[in-house]
Amino acid sequence: MTSRTREVKDEILMAQHPRAFEQGLLLALVDAEAQRLSDGTPALAVAEARTARVLHRIAKDLLRIDAVVLVRESGARGRRFLLSFPGKAAQRLQEFSERSRRRMGAVERRGYLAGIFLAAGTLTPPQSGYLLELRLARPQVASEAMRILRRFGITAQRRLRREYSVVYLQGADQVAEVLSLCDAAAARLALEDARSMRSVRGVVNRLVNAESANVEKSVHASVDQSARIRAFAAQGGLNVLSPKLREAAEARLRFPEAALEELGAALGLTKAGVHYRLRRIMKIAADHMGSGLGAK
Repeated sequence: MTSRTREVKDEILMAQHPRAFEQGLLLALVDAEAQRLSDGTPALAVAEARTARVLHRIAKDLLRIDAVVLVRESGARGRRFLLSFPGKAAQRLQEFSERSRRRMGAVERRGYLAGIFLAAGTLTPPQSGYLLELRLARPQVASEAMRILRRFGITAQRRLRREYSVVYLQGADQVAEVLSLCDAAAARLALEDARSMRSVRGVVNRLVNAESANVEKSVHASVDQSARIRAFAAQGGLNVLSPKLREAAEARLRFPEAALEELGAALGLTKAGVHYRLRRIMKIAADHMGSGLGAK
């Protein structure tokens, strides 16, 4: 389990929720994790001790029943915690599980989503993208999760992965909305912070790339100017230049890759002044040597 997923689940488990929210949460765990022990006793299987403790408390508060917590070791899945409901507790749990999912209110539906996330949810760290998945062994529970998400205006996708139905949604906005529905406000804020940082890094990277491109373009232009002036000088062309233009031409030959600002500092000129003199030199060179050396 990723640390981000663990943080979201811990936040859900540690928060104080309304009664209706807890009803939905317990109902989701019944749908997703219910099984029967070898003697037929109904039980809920969860992977974390904290989840088992919270479910034990919720079952006691809502159903007035005391579940028995058992620990099971499984080679494939590691340690699992079983909340068994023997005797009359089994009947109360059965009556509770028969509640209509279609008649749940908004708060209860939010609790149901939180319960499904506790049972089967994973959240990809923001630096790897924005992906929330619900990996469910029971197709009917996946269908219920899809229905509830649609009720909240959230578009999820579904696919089969081995024997599991995977309900997933992508995009920071949708993932953030689900976290809010699940009462994981701190996790949503962490996601928003990460998204802001990614956005800032993206802007900085674009600016750096643009600046690098401009520098490379400027260097290529400077080298090309130097080559043209060198060819012009080889034919005695510098002798036809005025003293100021010749000074600029010689400066370019001494510093073939220098930016205009750097040449300006050497000549005591502004960038615009250097640019003007170099353009004049390029035009004079083109006039003396033919259009093949036209100014660029």
